[in-house]
Amino acid sequence: MSTAPGPVATPRPRRRRRGLLVVGPTLGSRYVPGALVGLPLLALLLGAFPAAGIQAWRFARLRAGEDDLLVRLLAPGIVQYLVGVLAVWALVALWALVPLLVVHRTVLLDPASGTLRRVRGLRTAGVRASADVMRVEADAVRGGIGVIAFADGEEWVVPESGWDAASFDGFRALQERAGLPVQPPRAVLVAAHRRAHRIERDRESAARIGMPWEQVYEADPAAFLAEFDRRRRVLGGKEPARPGDVTREELRRR
Repeated sequence: MSTAPGPVATPRPRRRRRGLLVVGPTLGSRYVPGALVGLPLLALLLGAFPAAGIQAWRFARLRAGEDDLLVRLLAPGIVQYLVGVLAVWALVALWALVPLLVVHRTVLLDPASGTLRRVRGLRTAGVRASADVMRVEADAVRGGIGVIAFADGEEWVVPESGWDAASFDGFRALQERAGLPVQPPRAVLVAAHRRAHRIERDRESAARIGMPWEQVYEADPAAFLAEFDRRRRVLGGKEPARPGDVTREELRRR
């Protein structure tokens, strides 16, 4: 859980009615992106199956001598497909909401009363005073967790602390409320995480071809890529070696 230094901007967490601050992601913030992006794409792929059922139902009604408005509206194949897509979308969206309700965890901070309320799904699982908070840490990346530790040793774990900026700012607001060091904004920590990951990956790539690492590569990835490509061409025999370059034979002996 990173606490790297950086600019400390004012936290902007999500708020509920009565001024409650949300520490962590809300149910809606986790559900809506999938429901509006991922599930429609899935529905487009599977919409042909319910469309075939709608067509069979329509033919059965026609054979029975029933030709009402609904039967006529469902006559075009494109209408049958669109209705099938909407049916799949609605069904899967409802199904996806159930497991999310089961696993969803968040914390609500009431600045007026100075209390924290732990929420599991749709129910309250505990209430503590914010004055008892001794430590608040949160991961800024997706899939990370946040931890709220109290004076008596109890800890509350909140999944997906780095779901988005507002989710992470809930932890920052609690840190500010509890008089603890406030972590930098999520964007700052995510950028630092990606930079560290890139440097580690580039170091490993350089080590595989016997390329010495220079400090300038950490701040200038373009310089690293240029030198890395040059040394690969040397190893491939496409460019003459310079003094200090590792040749293919030397790399094999290593």
